[in-house]
Amino acid sequence: MAGAAAAVKPQITFGKFQNVDLRVARVLSAPIAENTRFPCRVIELDLGPLGKRVSVGQYALIGEDELVGANVVACVNLGEREMGPYVSQALVLGAPHPESPEGQAQAIPIVVAGDAVPGDAIY
Repeated sequence: MAGAAAAVKPQITFGKFQNVDLRVARVLSAPIAENTRFPCRVIELDLGPLGKRVSVGQYALIGEDELVGANVVACVNLGEREMGPYVSQALVLGAPHPESPEGQAQAIPIVVAGDAVPGDAIY
């Protein structure tokens, strides 16, 4: 679906949007996950004063060396989700990777400036 225009979702109120907790998160490690349905990475995130969290996502087409040290945008209040043998505690936001295989949702992470502070709110 990379490059394909998705339908616009229904309009929501600003109040509903304010319930989404987006934060700056620094990637500490991102090894390839074992035994997941699709190729994924287990991304350890530093959220500053919010502590560390794990995100499991389809970022397998991005090298770990490219991810580690990057400041990404993460949603931290979606609750936990089981991904194979892992528990994902946050969602790293991304855009479709142009080389994603059919039927997968491989992504490119949304990054913010390197001097952004882990844990800061995204608004």
